[in-house]
Amino acid sequence: MKLYKRLLIWSLLLAIITCGVAILLYYCVPKQLGEIWVNILLAIFGSAVLSALTGWLSYLHERRKTLESFMYHTRQIVFYLNKFQTKMTLEEKLKFFVDYCELDKSAWDADLGNMDFFFERINKNREYIYQKIYQPICQFNSAASMHLWHFRWYLDGSGRNDIVMTKFVAELEDYLISHEVERVPTEYDENGNATSFFEMVTEGPKLVMNVKKELSGHYYDIMY
Repeated sequence: MKLYKRLLIWSLLLAIITCGVAILLYYCVPKQLGEIWVNILLAIFGSAVLSALTGWLSYLHERRKTLESFMYHTRQIVFYLNKFQTKMTLEEKLKFFVDYCELDKSAWDADLGNMDFFFERINKNREYIYQKIYQPICQFNSAASMHLWHFRWYLDGSGRNDIVMTKFVAELEDYLISHEVERVPTEYDENGNATSFFEMVTEGPKLVMNVKKELSGHYYDIMY
């Protein structure tokens, strides 16, 4: 996207400049002296307009391609994260986080780096993608990477400490899992009013659902 955006901008600038100079020479310079330069400038102007059109069409193609690629790689990440279950054993959780940290996310990073929208200061499309999709995942990635070597030492037997590992896992679960408490009535008085409640805790994939919501919402509007 960046390359074609710059090509379009420079081509338009060249077209405007050559057109302006050609008009200036046509009206302000004697015909015999300025005619050859006017023709040259008009030829450059035509080439610049053609380059601008090519750059615009290429930008639209690359824009959609980059956004689709970012969505695809984001879905790969959340698909893996969605496999996490709180009922896993401690060792299974540690292995899950180690395997996740070793996933190659370079293409995902490159997709964001290649995004360059027109009128970003007005639309703030890239800022939205960064804050709502990229940054939440990166925050979890950073938190998981901080404990990566502790997890590896635990798994290979060189640094086993269940209490510390459980604490680290709980920190990472806060990024992934949401806990909602619902009060369910269990007893009623003679007027039908609830007098006793049972608190039921439900769990859900917090990070995964938030990212999926953005991908199918405003992000989809930006892409298409």
